[in-house]
Amino acid sequence: MRIKDPEYPAAVELAAEILRKRARQGQTITYGELSAELAAGGFDSIPPHRGIMTYLLKDVCLHRNEDGRAPMLSAIVVNKASGEPSDQFSTLARSLPFSRPENWSWRDEQQRVFGECREK
Repeated sequence: MRIKDPEYPAAVELAAEILRKRARQGQTITYGELSAELAAGGFDSIPPHRGIMTYLLKDVCLHRNEDGRAPMLSAIVVNKASGEPSDQFSTLARSLPFSRPENWSWRDEQQRVFGECREK
């Protein structure tokens, strides 16, 4: 899959839905689990590492969050071995429009995601 593919927006929508469901349960999800759930939803060309997954997770963070103020939904996507988001997540968090402050941590962002999703 590529960003310009006509089905890409639907993949972003499904990924956001999967992450919101996990967040409502107060659980993280691994990159591999997300890839498998996307495949089960009909998007079998999104491998768990690099490539399109990186762009998909960025677009999930921007989904209904154009100004970057809402919690970054992909904060709950973690590496199976480390239990932490990839370094790319921190880089994204410090870029526009998210611009997280110097004292920010991905753990804080995860808690914001869990808190917001439980409230809805």
